[in-house]
Amino acid sequence: MIGPPGSGKSTLAAILAPRLQAQVISTDEWRQRLWGDAEVQGPWSELEPLLHEAMVSALAAGNNIVVDATHAQVSWRRRLMQQDLGVGRLKWIGWWLQTPLDQCLAWNRSRQRQVPEHVIRAMHRILTTPQGQPAKSEGFTNLIRLDYAGPDLNDQINLAFEIIHRHEER
Repeated sequence: MIGPPGSGKSTLAAILAPRLQAQVISTDEWRQRLWGDAEVQGPWSELEPLLHEAMVSALAAGNNIVVDATHAQVSWRRRLMQQDLGVGRLKWIGWWLQTPLDQCLAWNRSRQRQVPEHVIRAMHRILTTPQGQPAKSEGFTNLIRLDYAGPDLNDQINLAFEIIHRHEER
């Protein structure tokens, strides 16, 4: 998942997981486990090894994974894809939610756990600049762009799966 807070990543992860036969690994869930509150932005150095371990365990068990996190910076995405997860070469599919900023802010305001708006604005700004936009060259097998706020989300997801399957057939 790639997108600012409030863009629909967790909801999309829940939609995709059964279709991909995948386990969702969420930074919010790990923050809750580690610090008792998903809002706590504790040290990444404490959270990252636990996420890595969860990913390794899921992959070792033969599961696909969906990593539910913002991945708003190129360095974050590259670091994740370059980790040795013990299973050989992985197919990384980037699901980039291009949800408009005003929609992210509105959805954030309507949920119980809200992210500060300046954080959403900053991450949205990064993801909409040429230097911060995800690119297939970062190591993705496929990079799927979705307008999560659009009226045809199911059609977009179905088209994405067609693209993924065509790529696998080659």
